[in-house]
Amino acid sequence: MPASCPICEQPIPSTAAHCSVCGFPTGLAIEGLRSNDTAEPTAPTSDGPALAEPVRARPVSAPPSPEEELNAAISRDLRSKMLLVRELGREAPDLTSELCQAALSEADGRISEALAILRSAQDRLGSDTDELIQRRFTELTERRESLERTGAKVALKNDLRSAREAIEAGEREEAIRALAEIDRQLTQFESDWRGLQGLLAQVEGLKNEAAELSIPLGEISSEVDEIRQKLREPDLTEETLDAVAQEAAQTLMLLHEAIPAALTEELDRDEKVLDRYPEDHIASAIAKRLHLEATRHLKKGRFTEAVRTVQDLRRELSELEVAAAASPAAAARPTPPAAPAETEDETLARLLKKARSLAARIRSLPPDSDIAREAAIQIREATEFLRSRNLSDADQTLTRLMRILSSDFSRS
Repeated sequence: MPASCPICEQPIPSTAAHCSVCGFPTGLAIEGLRSNDTAEPTAPTSDGPALAEPVRARPVSAPPSPEEELNAAISRDLRSKMLLVRELGREAPDLTSELCQAALSEADGRISEALAILRSAQDRLGSDTDELIQRRFTELTERRESLERTGAKVALKNDLRSAREAIEAGEREEAIRALAEIDRQLTQFESDWRGLQGLLAQVEGLKNEAAELSIPLGEISSEVDEIRQKLREPDLTEETLDAVAQEAAQTLMLLHEAIPAALTEELDRDEKVLDRYPEDHIASAIAKRLHLEATRHLKKGRFTEAVRTVQDLRRELSELEVAAAASPAAAARPTPPAAPAETEDETLARLLKKARSLAARIRSLPPDSDIAREAAIQIREATEFLRSRNLSDADQTLTRLMRILSSDFSRS
């Protein structure tokens, strides 16, 4: 690969397909330089010192003619304009074929023919560029209108007006740069808007679920309304959208804190209600199972599932209360005498026996199942409570564990 172009004698990188100045293809450069090769010195003989042939001086190339200089200037101008038009996308016109054809014609000495090719390429580049500019302007206008139909009033009216004025005045370079900047802003805004809409959908979903459960949200509801109001303002900018997105993310975080706290308090109250029913009470079995499912969903952060399960649990508890109030047998049944109070040692012995029995049932569960993992956590907590003689919490934990195992057994 020669180091310089045989046409304009400019350096040629080894990886370049064409000369960066005149556009001459590097694949033909060897032919162009072959006439300039110098003779090699003759090899030495055994009779005496080597005799070298005189090295021919490299011929001095004639200065370029005015037509050649014009061709080089047009080639440079076409390449710079091609690079600029490429900012409008992949549909930008490509004149590589014409530049190569002109370089080959000039290399064969057909200077006028090369100039005609370059002039024709100039005309095509101008017409194709005008068409592409107008098409891009129309596309950007439609994209902005599409955003407005979704509620986003982007502050690009002045930018589009400036671009249109540049197009009408025939200022191609200024119009291309303006349209490229508008495209960048619209692309970024469209991406941010889609992300914000997804964030607001999560906020609205959690807000509605909290409203269904009558969970007080305080100032969170007003913050959601303020976010919606800001998005309805005209001339939204990237900075405004970013600020609103941060507020929406903060509101979502507050909802993630408020809803679990309210559900946890309600489930704790429901657990005390369910503790009044014995383990073999059939009517309360569904409510106990729903309570376990809601607790499990809440621990795993599945708020939507937790809300739905709590709603079902409320209905079951309401039916239990209605059934208990309407049962005359339950009202007429005399209250059984209270059992004698257990001593601390008796309670400890009873809970230890209960813990051993439940541990045996846990060992029969599939080791990789969710129920086995949750039961193992509960039995460890109960063991710690028993070790520290916290018998009340140990009893509650073992009771909860018994419900978990009973729920799994009823489902299987």
